Amino acid sequence: MQRFDPERPMRIAYVIGTFSAHPVVMGTMNEFLRWVMQPAAVQLYGEANQRCTQWVHSTNHTLVALSLPLRVVHLATVWTVLFKEPSRYNWLLQYYLRAEGVTLSWVGTGRCLSSLDFMEEDYRELQIKLLNAAQKMQSDGWWLNEQEHPGRDKSMRIRLLWELLGSLVQVPQPLKGFYAEVMRRKKDDHHASHSNAMNQFLHLLSSSTFIYCYVLAFSNLTRAMCYGLASLFVRQFGHAVLEPPCHDKEALLLGFNTRNKTLIVLGYLLLPTLYLMQASSLTREALPAMTTAVAQQWFLWTMAVVVGRVAYLVWAYNFRTAMIWFVKLATDPLTDIVAYCSSPFSASKALLPSQARKSAVK
Repeated sequence: MQRFDPERPMRIAYVIGTFSAHPVVMGTMNEFLRWVMQPAAVQLYGEANQRCTQWVHSTNHTLVALSLPLRVVHLATVWTVLFKEPSRYNWLLQYYLRAEGVTLSWVGTGRCLSSLDFMEEDYRELQIKLLNAAQKMQSDGWWLNEQEHPGRDKSMRIRLLWELLGSLVQVPQPLKGFYAEVMRRKKDDHHASHSNAMNQFLHLLSSSTFIYCYVLAFSNLTRAMCYGLASLFVRQFGHAVLEPPCHDKEALLLGFNTRNKTLIVLGYLLLPTLYLMQASSLTREALPAMTTAVAQQWFLWTMAVVVGRVAYLVWAYNFRTAMIWFVKLATDPLTDIVAYCSSPFSASKALLPSQARKSAVK
């Protein structure tokens, strides 16, 4: 009953209490040890274990019938709750239980004890409260099935891994704020002009091509610019034709509105037209050189448009706002693929919060 063994200094008793070795505690324990060995005490413990076993079986049967992702397991009168569906919000069950009148210790549903005076009516009441808490938690959207949230297991594992890696690297707070603002702008852009299913699909195709062009530009600028412009035309077709109601919303964003985008695209078309007008003759031998020259002019036009927009945003707002727009523009192909790749026609699920996160915000 002591913390240390005088004869063995390295032997430490971890199971001690505030009143260890107190005469009252020793006397009470002595009485308990004498009582627990009696046949009546053994029978009392057996009956208590049987009541808990019956309660566990009845509760699990009802949980299965109600399609609730919970199971109860026990060892004698010690029981715990197991969760059958992956969720980052399983810990909320203890708060739903508290709302039903079941107050748990700090370990939550991890370990629960039933005393010897817990009778059938007490277990019946506990079962009702547990079922009510689980049903309310499910109806509030904290447990999403595979139909409601496709790919939930994979996305959850990726997100947990990303957060784990993020916890190992201390990111400065200004950088975190910058990242949050970029992602907020992407979400606003999605709401404003990416609600049409076909437009989402076209963005998936164009974003994939843009990423390929990012790499190809270092080895073959001409081909990269041709592929990139074809993707740009496809992308702007979705904005200009498939989602005309988005024009007013785009005016509130940092980027170009649909009218300015159309003018930029016309600038790309004007450059080869000018080359054709200046060329005295168009032969098969001169075509590669002209194509290379036009691609270089397209690249310079692209740089002028981007740098000009950055300069305008610095003048109209500040340097940080300009960099937010630039980073968003450069990384849009990557985030578009993440948003639209799993299901191009239900891509809003990738950027919009799930029902569970909506409930958390509320």
